[in-house]
Amino acid sequence: MTSKPRRLSSIDELQFSAVLSDLDGVVYRGEEPVPGAVARFNRWRETGLPYCFVTNNAEKAPAAFADKIRGLGIDCVPDQVVTSGEIAIEYVKKAFPKGVGLNVIGTQAFKDSVVEAGYDIVEKGAAAVLVALDRKFNYAMMATALTNVLGGAQLIGTNPDLVRPLSNGFEPGAGAITQSIAAASGATPIFMGKPEATIIETALSRLGFAPSQAIMIGDQLETDILAGQRAGVTSILVETGVPLDARAVVTPDYILASL
Repeated sequence: MTSKPRRLSSIDELQFSAVLSDLDGVVYRGEEPVPGAVARFNRWRETGLPYCFVTNNAEKAPAAFADKIRGLGIDCVPDQVVTSGEIAIEYVKKAFPKGVGLNVIGTQAFKDSVVEAGYDIVEKGAAAVLVALDRKFNYAMMATALTNVLGGAQLIGTNPDLVRPLSNGFEPGAGAITQSIAAASGATPIFMGKPEATIIETALSRLGFAPSQAIMIGDQLETDILAGQRAGVTSILVETGVPLDARAVVTPDYILASL
């Protein structure tokens, strides 16, 4: 898309039947709600407008994300959250038989979900290296992942996000960890989550709406907005998260200062 996006003064200028929304940078930054987000989603709930959150964050299970969202004051149940971790595990189920070993970088909650799906977590001889956000990531873990990839393991990232917004700044994302392994090994990783359309299509299926009936709200052009466009959903960039990259080639349908 090459035309200049239209800047909205309010999201109420648009008509839509369902909302898909990113979390980090749109609903909250770190543990703090983004100004205006809670009130906006509560208005949508009161009017019966369905919404679903699609996040590249694979740190927690959907139930834990729903708890966090409710803690901010927004009604949410686990089925209203789709994570890149879920999408990655669904990919693994199709690509590898249960019982094979995977080298997994990520939180304990993410590792638990891999084990629950029927896979062993190993240090050597892995069929794939599966990478999610892990704030304990270190040189030894990179070396282990490198050895597995050089041994033929597929390198899979839950998402390509290089940075994530926090309440007081930014932190490296899972994509940065994956790319460090890719740089060392020379392998080309495959990424789940946004900007691939699968996570958007999964959310639409849960809500029961067609792409033309929904909007996708996000703060990152190369992931949120591109994923929405690939799925045929109207895309809205909100300027409450990651700073706009002037070099980006992705153009949103609309730009909004905040919800």
